[in-house]
Amino acid sequence: MSKLQDFKPNYYDGILEMDALLDAEQPAFDQATAAINRLLLNRFVMKADSDGLSLLESELGIETDLTQPLESRRYDILVRMLPPHPITFKYLKDLVKSFDISASLQRDVLRQAITSYSRQDSVTTEQLRRLRYLLNVYLPGNMTYRLITTGDVEIPQPHNLGMAVDVHIETVVMPQPVELGGSS
Repeated sequence: MSKLQDFKPNYYDGILEMDALLDAEQPAFDQATAAINRLLLNRFVMKADSDGLSLLESELGIETDLTQPLESRRYDILVRMLPPHPITFKYLKDLVKSFDISASLQRDVLRQAITSYSRQDSVTTEQLRRLRYLLNVYLPGNMTYRLITTGDVEIPQPHNLGMAVDVHIETVVMPQPVELGGSS
C-alpha cells in the first residue's frame, strides 16, 4: 500500500503539522484503498472472495451454497460462464485439462461411454467432483461415464508362502441429473 507521505508536495517537507495530519489520515486511506481493491478483485472469478462469488452467482442465477469450498464455487461459476462451443471430445479433454484435473479421458463410441482414468495420488476428491459435474453437464443424455481411480497399496507380509493378492477397486458413477439452480 502506498503512503500519503508519497503524494505530499515538496513544499510541505519539514512541516510538522502536515506530517501529523497525513499520519492521522493514513489508516482511513489504507482502509479505503483495501475496500477499492477488494471491489475490483471481486469482479474476477479467480480472485473473488466469498462475497464476490455470491454476487457472481446471483448474476448467473446459481444458488449460493456457502457450505461448499470457495474453489468449488469458483469452478461452478466458470463452467456457467464458458462461451458456447461445440462439444467435441478434444474440447472436453481440453476443458478437463484447463480445470486442472489430472485425468485422461477415453471414449468408447460403440457403447456411448467415456472413461476417466486417474491416479489416487494425483487427483483430489474436489477435482473428481468437478470432473463429475463437467461430465454431467457436457455429455449427451445417451452417454454414460465411468471414473476409475487407481492407486498402489503395499501389504507387508512377514512370510512369503507363495500366495499372491491382487486387489482391484473400481468406482462406477452413473450420470445423474444436475440441478443448475435459478428459476426459468
